[in-house]
Amino acid sequence: MTTPKKGWTVFCSESVCEVMESMPTMRQFFVDFFCDFAAKAGTALDLGHSPPGTPQGGVGAYSLVVEHSGIFIEYEVKTDIKEFFIARMLCRW
Repeated sequence: MTTPKKGWTVFCSESVCEVMESMPTMRQFFVDFFCDFAAKAGTALDLGHSPPGTPQGGVGAYSLVVEHSGIFIEYEVKTDIKEFFIARMLCRW
């Protein structure tokens, strides 16, 4: 038997990784952004609230525009493994 995870994690699709890799000077920003996203969105879910963003057609699918940073993401919530799968990301830089 394995011990359940305490915190939430983020897993990015290959296309999202390609976007991040195309901007090496923004590496730390992306790390901080997704760590903060996992902590805050995960806490919301743990407390019974909805995650941030707009629900999309699929079950557990959301989109989120982060105005101050110019980021748009589409993600899925994987509650069974406490993970956010970032399927798509666009940056306005």
